[in-house]
Amino acid sequence: MKLQRYITVHPYLSYNALALPLSWVALSSTPSVASVSLLLGVLILQTTTILNRDRRQIIFLILNLAVGSTLANLSASTTALSSPASSITIALFRGAVFSFIAFIPLAIRHTITRQASTTVSPWLKTAAFPTVWAVSWMFFTSSNPVGRIGSWTPLTGDEGYRWLRQYTGFAGIDFVVAGWAEAFAGLAGLWIQGSADEDVDEHHHNGHASGEQQGLIGHPHDGTGEYGAVQNGNHQQQAAQSPRSKSTLILAAILFFLSVPSYLISPLPLPVWSESTTPVSVACVLPPHRSPNSPKTPLDLMILETRAVAPRAKIVLWPESAVSFRTSTERKEAVKVVQDTAKNNKVWIGMSFEEPANNDDKEGGHRAKLLRNGMALISPDPKEPVVFEYFKRNLVPSKSPLELHPFAERFANEALSSCFTVAETYSHIPSHDNPPFATIPLPPPPSLPKPEQRSYPRPISLTTSICLDFTQPFPSVPHHPHIILAPARTWHPGVGLAMASLAGARGDELGASVVWCDGGSGAVNGVYGYGRGNRGLLIEEVGNGGKSWVATFGVPYNGGKDEERPKTVYASAGGSAALAFFAAILGVGWGAEKIFERLTAGGGSEDGEEHGLGLEHVQQLGGLVYPVLGRVIGYFRPQRERERERRPVPVGALVDA
Repeated sequence: MKLQRYITVHPYLSYNALALPLSWVALSSTPSVASVSLLLGVLILQTTTILNRDRRQIIFLILNLAVGSTLANLSASTTALSSPASSITIALFRGAVFSFIAFIPLAIRHTITRQASTTVSPWLKTAAFPTVWAVSWMFFTSSNPVGRIGSWTPLTGDEGYRWLRQYTGFAGIDFVVAGWAEAFAGLAGLWIQGSADEDVDEHHHNGHASGEQQGLIGHPHDGTGEYGAVQNGNHQQQAAQSPRSKSTLILAAILFFLSVPSYLISPLPLPVWSESTTPVSVACVLPPHRSPNSPKTPLDLMILETRAVAPRAKIVLWPESAVSFRTSTERKEAVKVVQDTAKNNKVWIGMSFEEPANNDDKEGGHRAKLLRNGMALISPDPKEPVVFEYFKRNLVPSKSPLELHPFAERFANEALSSCFTVAETYSHIPSHDNPPFATIPLPPPPSLPKPEQRSYPRPISLTTSICLDFTQPFPSVPHHPHIILAPARTWHPGVGLAMASLAGARGDELGASVVWCDGGSGAVNGVYGYGRGNRGLLIEEVGNGGKSWVATFGVPYNGGKDEERPKTVYASAGGSAALAFFAAILGVGWGAEKIFERLTAGGGSEDGEEHGLGLEHVQQLGGLVYPVLGRVIGYFRPQRERERERRPVPVGALVDA
């Protein structure tokens, strides 16, 4: 039996058998563009069959995806709670929730493509799913406590479309993924219908077609397959020539052209030394693991390690919750010690700490025991010891939405914590303040010649967020930041890599470099975001008590001009920029569809005149366009390659040939 025929006869078994391994690969902590697109393409075909024939199969589809998601994140999930059984159960629940959310755009797609009026153009039907998919995830991730963690948004393999981040954020990447899935589903659907149409021809002799085949091929009320296969046995009208197939080609062409700018942008990081960049040296302090019997406090270890890296860096960052304070007095004393260290070493220190959220001893009960994570930027200038202070905004969760019994509330919080694969304790409270923004005067590097030191000190703008804050879009900042200080503490390499990737994406959205300092077990550290190329500047795995690191990188410099560097489109407009992008894509595709119809329209009228452009006209137009395209493509080729082609060929080479 041919594979096409087997899928036609056994669609539920075939698609479920494909969806399970694909979801296992695609729904990991760091999904890729290719794997998610392939999974979505299969789900488009599967939901088309299910919603046409047997909607009870929706339950099996969601359970299948939940199992695949759980297997993909099994290692990280089982370490989130003390009980592996509870972790697996809640991970299954998490997978089912996100699978159901992913199913909603698929169901909307089916409604639009199968039940919409015939006046809706094939292009709008084709582009509906990528648009609905991107908008759905954009609104859902902005309204849930952990943002993009657990979503189906790719974090890897998007090099060809990474430039979109500073214009559309993650929504543009989601559109691209769903667009390629639609194109794949269109090709696969045509391939499957090739076998299905033969079966329909056989059954038409008996006056009927099998139910499963009819559900797979097309809608029973319109007589046509979803991708243009006509259910009348007339194979003279090719499916590839249907309007829906042409709109799929238009979508694929748009997605291809969206990747072109990535080939014109250098994949290398910004140069450290140049007239348009300022070199910045940063350090992440990760002291050796403290022995339980050690007389030194965590603050002592952090100070010693800070002094060790200070000669090589100007900005020193501590990981999340590096030190803990029990009272406001302890904190004031610690700030004084850190400020003395910053003054003596002429560095700025990002002191990450944990302290009681309420220092009022009169308030009792559970709220008096709540903690908060914060970061204070300590200056070497004694006149302004604290540049800014910030407290973590996103916790998982901060408090149950319902007033529960303390035991039930703690269970709910732990369940949600494991559900979203991020470990946050029950006893913390979030902040509601936006990240601060400050500018520091960066002194010249010691090795810089004196004539070049005249442009120093140079202003470097800084802001900050802590770990899980990066799962949500960055709040509006007054100006364009150069650097985002990002202390973190994750508990699993997969989670650490996912969070570092999310932080890098936020840096791309703002056009800023992200200093990711993760003090967790098996964590990932480095400098990510704008100007870092396709990977972070420094990627280093560290275990419990890892080693500190120092990195030097370049940030944009405007030559001493007074005007601020303009913010990125996404930083200025946020989600509105993504919606405008979708509207532009729909408009371009609609225009291309009309041009396509005009070019391919042919045939004569009763008076013998031809209307539209026939095949000969299209060929003539191609003869004019192709040479121009060749010249344009040749212009973007490397100069070295063009010079090689212009060199005269040696006479000996011609003779030998």
